[in-house]
Amino acid sequence: MNNKKLSNVELLEQDIWLNFCYYYQCELDDESTATENQSCIDKKEKIIKRMQQNDFSVNEERISFAEMMGADLNIPFKPSQLAELLIQLNTLRVEVNNLPAKIFQRQYSDILIASVQMLGGLEFIQNPTLAKSAKAIIAVKARYDKHLYPRREIIYRILREQVARRGKWKTLNQAVNSVLVDLDKAFEEYDIQWIKSELVLKQEMLDKLGWHKQSAKQAIVELEGITRKITTASAAKKIEKLQMELKKLNQVLKAKYPSKEMEKFGYKMPYSGGYIAETIIHELRNQPEILKEILLNTG
Repeated sequence: MNNKKLSNVELLEQDIWLNFCYYYQCELDDESTATENQSCIDKKEKIIKRMQQNDFSVNEERISFAEMMGADLNIPFKPSQLAELLIQLNTLRVEVNNLPAKIFQRQYSDILIASVQMLGGLEFIQNPTLAKSAKAIIAVKARYDKHLYPRREIIYRILREQVARRGKWKTLNQAVNSVLVDLDKAFEEYDIQWIKSELVLKQEMLDKLGWHKQSAKQAIVELEGITRKITTASAAKKIEKLQMELKKLNQVLKAKYPSKEMEKFGYKMPYSGGYIAETIIHELRNQPEILKEILLNTG
């Protein structure tokens, strides 16, 4: 497992180096960016220190190419920004043996998405495997973020309700651990409502696709067979996918513990799975106004 983690870190690190060397004058070649012998490691560390000072000129070849194409060379990042990502990756590599898989994946994903945003989009990721992974992470993150605010509000609501009943806590650890049972129940209610809404939405989509499939068949009855085959196959594939989604959602809804079943099928929700308390505590530390409401001696 650790070999896989390290492989992912090294793959992303190499891609960051390649993008840096593409835009800026750098002493590393493509082979050196992928090499992990001590000489190359030492060389990279020296370069990172210079990157932190933005002590690099723009790659002259890139300038010439841009001028030849009649365009300006717009570099979307400064060397210091990529240096920060490389430092984070190195820290992740050092701690790989001590981090649970879920925590590692979260930190790795954050760095990967940050690199995509810094470079300007998925098309600037040079490694196809890395680009595919980034695309999948972005899709999951979009679904995840949609639930982040409402579930965060559930945490705040339950903490405030408990303060109204029993008063403030001495420590943040006490506060969060005291409400975990209530949070589990509230999150389960939220999950069930979401599953029900998804079932309605997917069924409506399935009904529409089924109707369009029939309409398409009738509309192209006099056209060439290959056209009908493509249209029908496309609709059939979408219908099959929706049917599978509906089957999974129904199975989740009927489970004894729907929220746990969701995890098994890859439906990721904020503040779910392992390390819930740790995650909430970490995020609440950055919410001074909430801390004043729930903790003693916070001013």
